[in-house]
Amino acid sequence: MITYKYKLYKSKRNKWINILLHEACFVWNHCLALQKRYYALYGKYAGCAKMQKHFAKHYTMKYLHSQSTQEVIQRLDLAYRRFFERTAKRPPKFKRAEDFSSIVYKQGGFILKGNTFKINKIGKTFRFSLSRPVRGEVKRLSVKKSHMGDYYITVVTDAEPKRYGKTHNGASVGIDFGLKTYMTLSDGIHVENPEFLKHNLAALRKASRKLSRAQHGSNNRKRRKAELNRCYEKVCNSRNDWQWKLAHEVCRLFDNIFVEDLNLDGMCRRWGRKMHDLAHGEFLNILTNVADKYGCTVHKIGRYYPSSKTCTCGYVNNELKLTDREWTCPECGAHHDRDLLAANNILRRGIDELGGKINPQPSRAAVFVRT
Repeated sequence: MITYKYKLYKSKRNKWINILLHEACFVWNHCLALQKRYYALYGKYAGCAKMQKHFAKHYTMKYLHSQSTQEVIQRLDLAYRRFFERTAKRPPKFKRAEDFSSIVYKQGGFILKGNTFKINKIGKTFRFSLSRPVRGEVKRLSVKKSHMGDYYITVVTDAEPKRYGKTHNGASVGIDFGLKTYMTLSDGIHVENPEFLKHNLAALRKASRKLSRAQHGSNNRKRRKAELNRCYEKVCNSRNDWQWKLAHEVCRLFDNIFVEDLNLDGMCRRWGRKMHDLAHGEFLNILTNVADKYGCTVHKIGRYYPSSKTCTCGYVNNELKLTDREWTCPECGAHHDRDLLAANNILRRGIDELGGKINPQPSRAAVFVRT
């Protein structure tokens, strides 16, 4: 499966997408109220099929496609199931119409041709920037509104993704993520932290103060909100671009990539903005996605393995503090750099867990993405 994302050209007819989003928001809020009422009466949860049957019996959307209506109800059901399974902290809540941002067309209701797509039920055609051709049969199309008020379409097709080639088959590496250094590789390479959020913090604070001084409900407040969103979008785009390039570089050079299963939620509670600026969790998702295209293996070792405290001789230094960046083993006298030792221990542990069927990493000079 391949996903393509395109930006719609600005046009007056884009107001029709807002109408569709408002109808989708009505479906969400109505079914959420139905769930609350059903639970108050019977003390149990009404399933997705029951909600869809009830809504189809009593309501017919004027502009929204029937499958798009069903998808909104399925999205609500998924939010409830995530809450029941304790993967979400709270149940779903009611939404404002201007905050509802996406609709999905699964099998029909649209026509995609060239750089235009038509929504059949409203009979409107929208043009978008065709940055690259669509390959394969279209299986799903979604329309999304960004915080900046721009509209995007996402097209999912059944085409096979492009495969990339590695420069070293069988090469392995251990990666230790850090706070001051973004990550340390087991071959001694340190990737510095670009700190995109920190470098744009002054502009974000200035835009936020302007927003707080604007009167609620005024056009000036809408402009100030757009300025703040534009600052956040700049930070997000810069970080995503850097992380994707870094993930491609790592996957080109290594066949087996070993990382630590970090407790990112706990780290975010402790270090807050610093961890959000690093975005290690997002990078791991990107790395896994890119590794699939290269045919690489990304393996996580247990989070409780003391990678930075274990010497090469087997001694575990339980007295090591977070502020100690270097330490000397009292057993064998070896002097260690904390991050480099952790990366090498992650590499050895990962090889052991995969059964030792891995070639040692070759000596080479790697060039990584830097700011």
